[in-house]
Amino acid sequence: MQTFTFSHPTGDTVFLYDDQHIWLERLFGMTCGNSGDDSGPRRTQGLAILAADLGRFEGDRLPLAAIEPGQDQLSITWQAAGATLRLFSTWTLDPSSGVISRRDRLMNTGQEPIRLRRCQARFAFSPARYQVYCQESRWCAENQGFWLPLQTGAIQLGNEWGRTTRAGTPFICLREIDGERGVAFHLLPRGNYTIRARLLGGFHTLPLALLELGQADEDLNLRLAPGEILELPELLIQGLPGGDPTLAAPRLHDFALRRFFASARQEPPVVYNTWFYMFDYLELSLLRQQLAAAKEIGCEVFVIDAGWFAPGAPGWGGSVGDWREKTEAAFHGKMAEFAAEVRNAGLGFGLWMEPERFGPKAPIRQEHPNWFIADEHNLARIDLENPQAYAYLRGEIFRLLETYQLAWMKIDFNFELGYDGSGAELLRYYQHWYRLVEEVRQRFPQVFIEGCSSGGMRLELHSLSHFDGHFLSDTVNPVDVLRILQGALLRLPPGRLTHWAVLRSAGDQIPVYSDPMSAQWPQTLITPRGAGWQPSETVDIEFALLAELQGIFGLSGDLAGLPQTAREQVQWAVSFYKHWRKLISGSIAHLLTPLRPLEDRQGWIGLQLQNPQDTNSLLYAYRLVDARFRLRFQPRALDPQATYRVQQECAAQRDQPPIYLTGRQLMSEGIAVELPGFNQAAIWSMIKEHRAKSL
Repeated sequence: MQTFTFSHPTGDTVFLYDDQHIWLERLFGMTCGNSGDDSGPRRTQGLAILAADLGRFEGDRLPLAAIEPGQDQLSITWQAAGATLRLFSTWTLDPSSGVISRRDRLMNTGQEPIRLRRCQARFAFSPARYQVYCQESRWCAENQGFWLPLQTGAIQLGNEWGRTTRAGTPFICLREIDGERGVAFHLLPRGNYTIRARLLGGFHTLPLALLELGQADEDLNLRLAPGEILELPELLIQGLPGGDPTLAAPRLHDFALRRFFASARQEPPVVYNTWFYMFDYLELSLLRQQLAAAKEIGCEVFVIDAGWFAPGAPGWGGSVGDWREKTEAAFHGKMAEFAAEVRNAGLGFGLWMEPERFGPKAPIRQEHPNWFIADEHNLARIDLENPQAYAYLRGEIFRLLETYQLAWMKIDFNFELGYDGSGAELLRYYQHWYRLVEEVRQRFPQVFIEGCSSGGMRLELHSLSHFDGHFLSDTVNPVDVLRILQGALLRLPPGRLTHWAVLRSAGDQIPVYSDPMSAQWPQTLITPRGAGWQPSETVDIEFALLAELQGIFGLSGDLAGLPQTAREQVQWAVSFYKHWRKLISGSIAHLLTPLRPLEDRQGWIGLQLQNPQDTNSLLYAYRLVDARFRLRFQPRALDPQATYRVQQECAAQRDQPPIYLTGRQLMSEGIAVELPGFNQAAIWSMIKEHRAKSL
């Protein structure tokens, strides 16, 4: 018997192997198999489960063919069905973050096609009492997590026909109940996926816990041609310090930033988007007012959202796929002239598009019906496996980018792709889709490509890695955004998520309690309560702005209608973002307060964004509805020996002198944040000094 070990402070990962078999003895310190042995039932053995028209292969039916240990890497090859199928698995430890990447490939080495029915990664954990953490994800209620006891039966997670974070997210954590160790699994989907957690065995003892993760298998019937190699969904695995996924999040962010976003734009521009002004109603004279206000405030890009396309169509939703300009409304066929106005004002011009959805009246569907696969509502996705259809869609995207000289393109995704009759569970569709997105980015590197999917309905690391940024959620209510962001940060780095502060003035007609008989009360500002203006709620403008400043900052709503004092505060927020955006875009996040569900609008929220190289940090503090007007936050992962310049950054306090504290003092004593009212916020900067300061 031989061993191979990945060593890391979060716990060792140990493989045992002989000439025929390999299994995990420990995974980040958690005991695997039957108390470290691979002697449980066959359906708990080994590291993979494979099923095809040739049979089912697992345990001793999936024998080891080769193993190649290396520095921080282990390569494994299994063979099945007399070597007709070969499964290659490469495990790589990132020593800095402790994240293990598992990448599997399946090859048909035979002379005939094979039908694949199942191929998933398998992890068995020793008899104990376990609980799992998973996330529910719905429109305007994304990333809502909870712990569940793992009991008899199974917990199954998945998505809805290509919307990879609708219903759930591809993320699960396992820990022993009352234990201090845990493991997190992040699946990077290639289409539909399935994650199962269940108990097996245990007639006279506690059962084993079994996790299986990979391509969805409900309708999987994928044709694998002779000699073909199939890339399966990558899996990221990390240990949970103290069994707490919030403590593991910064390490995942660090890994993701280096692995997926090393070449991403480090200083994303400030964007104004028209959607929450008057939705799809686009009136040129009114847009010019918003453009002037956006310029005054300091925005760098002006984006026209839905409503500009499909001549003669009454609405935008059923008209997608017809990317000709309206001639009887919106810009009356002269959007290029308005784009030139935007550029002359010193801003880049941006445009919304939904390239994957085609309405029933899209002209291209009439011309080439065989290019499309329709759903029950007669909306259709384009068949990207068809070279002509692929070339058409690429050409339309390129045409819009070139015709309007775009600086920003918002790519939306508002429907389910539907049943995949090819049997690939949309794996092949996504291979082509992400190839297309990458072609766009390579051809137009100067354009910011923003992802959106009814907000966050397709927002996981694999999808995010193909965009410069991605919209967090369609609800822009500040408290909703904060709660949704908390769950998202367990899976995603903060600086690649786009946020909008959405504001509108309600005038001076709402009475003030202390002066009910005044002829004119102060201007009241409102923000949406969800994804639209009905209902709305009054908002403290600083709270609304600071709730959106932990990612790529944007604005929507009626900037031109804001009173001058409010515009000055928005201008301050834009200046703050421009000053700190390099830190924000490359930051890791420490969650300083517990996660709470979306409907919980009480308590405080604390978040620390940190440059992982120099430890410079921003501390964001939000008081929701809470009796405490003061709370102390303890920053994490600072240099204990270094001196930090600490300063409150909010508009009203920006002229106060800084204080100087060591990293050790900050981490042990914390920063006492005082906020006198409900739904208020503050930001503190902690910047490492290059020379010593007297304390």
